[in-house]
Amino acid sequence: MLEEDDEVHVVVLTGAGKAFSAGQELEELGENGGDLRKSLKHLKRPRLLQFEKPVIAAVNGAAIGAGADHVLMCDMVIASDKACFAFPGAKLGFVCPYALIRLGEEIGRSAAKELMMTGRTVDADEARALGLLNKVAPHDQLMEEAVALGRSISEAAPLAIQAIKEGVNRGLEGYEYSYETMVALMSTEDSIEGVRAFLEKRTPQFKGK
Repeated sequence: MLEEDDEVHVVVLTGAGKAFSAGQELEELGENGGDLRKSLKHLKRPRLLQFEKPVIAAVNGAAIGAGADHVLMCDMVIASDKACFAFPGAKLGFVCPYALIRLGEEIGRSAAKELMMTGRTVDADEARALGLLNKVAPHDQLMEEAVALGRSISEAAPLAIQAIKEGVNRGLEGYEYSYETMVALMSTEDSIEGVRAFLEKRTPQFKGK
């Protein structure tokens, strides 16, 4: 395990393909929405949030929905100049749960509301200007930049780094509330319509039900 390996001081998280993470597979959600809602009721704080060592997100492409949520869960973020970010839950009838409780602290309440309520996509430069990222790097230098940051952090005392992470992250509560909200919204007619409309490539007809 990386967390138990004393030789590992920092972890760099990146995507395996062209995207960092495109989020939830909505085809699965449309077919198994009931099963997914049941599974969400039993979710606990994600392992990424419990991880004691620093985690650097090296965002190599699109980070959408759940993928953008995972970016927020990391301690620092370096993005490729080809990266983009979006929190499109409201367009589908639900929310991006971690963004619900964390995005406002990262980029300010007004900006967070705009991104979550509109679901619009922002490029790496705008995300950096909003405060979502630490740095934008040329695409072919992304991992080099992320590893260099990790090495710089690893030169400091491990217990001090752990204390900094724990101290700065104090007060980041509300995760259980955010997923209760997600479960409730996914049980609505609007959520079912939003996912169906997305899969059918049409504009959803929301009714507030």
